[in-house]
Amino acid sequence: MTLRLEVVDGRLVWRLDGRTTGATTLADFLAAFFGRLDHEALPEAIPEGVRFIRRRGDAVVLVLEERPQVRTVQWLADDSPEPVGPGAVYRTATLAFPYIVLVVAFSHGASTDVQQCFYRPAPLQILGDVLFRPNLLNVTAVETLPCWLCLKLKKDLAPLSWEEKVRAIRTHFWGAGFNRSAGPAGWAAMRDLDPRIASLEAWEKASKQDPLFPLTICWRPAGTTVGEVLEAMLAMIAPAPVPRSADELATLLVACPPAS
Repeated sequence: MTLRLEVVDGRLVWRLDGRTTGATTLADFLAAFFGRLDHEALPEAIPEGVRFIRRRGDAVVLVLEERPQVRTVQWLADDSPEPVGPGAVYRTATLAFPYIVLVVAFSHGASTDVQQCFYRPAPLQILGDVLFRPNLLNVTAVETLPCWLCLKLKKDLAPLSWEEKVRAIRTHFWGAGFNRSAGPAGWAAMRDLDPRIASLEAWEKASKQDPLFPLTICWRPAGTTVGEVLEAMLAMIAPAPVPRSADELATLLVACPPAS
């Protein structure tokens, strides 16, 4: 028995003993083929709080989930002379938060400044779960990222373990201070959504009365799902490798190192 595969006019044709037995597009065949391959999501134990992982070569996108909680944070004061930087003045605020979803992209283990922050009224369960816009400073829409998060991590995450990378992101998110490094858009756009978050003082008061009140607010949809965000962010740092033509397949094969 002789099985022969040929690429003919952009389609993959397979022939058994000289007789054509099937054909499909090259892209569909390779997508199905790659979907059957085994690979490790991470070379280490999955860090606590990571709900989904997408990996493509050296590119990794993690979905982190923070459970509803009351946090004491540093928030830019209304009378701060500067919106960000050494001259910025902060006030301490104790605030209740709903589920927070952080989606962070890495390349070769290092952060890429491609990250987003969303709210959820319930824990993530499936890739089709919808995401909501947060009422936070440091979050704004940037090009194709509806809820880009300004992190400005000062340390190189590349040499750290994945557990340490995730811990560094969480520590920075909660501890660095919420300011106008990304403009006031996220905070300003949500203040008319509910009287309990109309001001920082109202938010603090509502947090004392009911620590879970953020779960009852009808947050504005971000217009996307966690699965769509994963795919979009992964494509930004690592385009899909599936060839769509014989020429692209040839380019991929030439780029592959020879087997040892």
